[in-house]
Amino acid sequence: MTDKKNSSQSANTKTTNKDTTDTSNTITTEGKSASKAGVVTGAIAILLTLGLGAGLYYHSHQQNLLQQQVLSKLQAQLQDQKDSQQSLRLQLNEDKQTVANQLTKTTQQLTQIQSSEKLTAAQLETVQLAIANLKMRNPNEWMLAEAEYLIRIAGRKIALEQDIDTSLALLSSASRRLTQLNDPSLLPLRKVIEQDIATLSKLPRIDHDGLALKIAIQAEEVDDLALAGFTRPEVVASDTQLSSDSADWKANLTKSWKSFSDNFITIRRQDNSVDALLSPQTAWYLTENLKTQLLQAELAVHRQDQAKFKQALKTAKAWIKRYYDINQPATKTMLTSLDSLSKVTITTTYPTKLNSAALIRTTIRDRKINALTNNTGAE
Repeated sequence: MTDKKNSSQSANTKTTNKDTTDTSNTITTEGKSASKAGVVTGAIAILLTLGLGAGLYYHSHQQNLLQQQVLSKLQAQLQDQKDSQQSLRLQLNEDKQTVANQLTKTTQQLTQIQSSEKLTAAQLETVQLAIANLKMRNPNEWMLAEAEYLIRIAGRKIALEQDIDTSLALLSSASRRLTQLNDPSLLPLRKVIEQDIATLSKLPRIDHDGLALKIAIQAEEVDDLALAGFTRPEVVASDTQLSSDSADWKANLTKSWKSFSDNFITIRRQDNSVDALLSPQTAWYLTENLKTQLLQAELAVHRQDQAKFKQALKTAKAWIKRYYDINQPATKTMLTSLDSLSKVTITTTYPTKLNSAALIRTTIRDRKINALTNNTGAE
């Protein structure tokens, strides 16, 4: 019984172990199946992810290529437009330059035409005046031409040489010529001539050549001036005669002592300033500079420069008073002459042209044209 029980227990035990083994094998098989399914699922997910990423990359790459192509086309179109605009600008500039050149040529041609017309008109007028001169050979017209010549010479005399007297004489002669014509139409011209004569008569007569000669003479006399030297004060003579009266013994004693002391020491007072004596070389330079100042004054007379004229004479007088002996007669005479010269006015305003000169030319021209017109109408 015991053996049967043991047998039965060992059989049960084996059965139990077998069942346990079968159960574990089943669990292991199921775990392996689940693990394989997860791996497959993960692989599929990875493949899907990679495929999706590759698809997205491909799609974005294609889009980038497309955008680059579009951008390239747009840039090419923009460059074409820029080139077209540049060519249009160049063409426009060329057109502007062409138009400007044509305008310049047209202006030059117009100017030449106008100049030619003026020249033609001037030549025609010259020919007409020449014809009038040929047809107007009578004494009256010759006298009028002579008056015009005298007025022209008078204008040159007053403008270039400031010769008032000669200009007045020429104008008076021209007025007499017009008076001899006895032509009332010439009265306005005679009136203008008389106005010119009155204007010239009011001008001051300045003898520039005479003033220049006077200054030149003063310059030559500079060598005769004596330079200022040291002058001792005058000694006052004292009474040293002794009296024979015994009552004057005190005065005689004083006089004797003074006479005795004067032989040893002499004291004299010099209140005014004493200038140092000039060396010979300095004196020569002073003399030459003084002559130069006077020559500058002479040059200012010819140039009619009042300021330089007065300044040169002022400097010369100052040097004479300072360095020369003003007590000498020659020095006093020169100072007096320079004072009188410095008061002279050497400048004046002269007319640059005479009013009668233009009027008489216009009168002669009008008379010739009128005579030519009358002769043409008569023919």
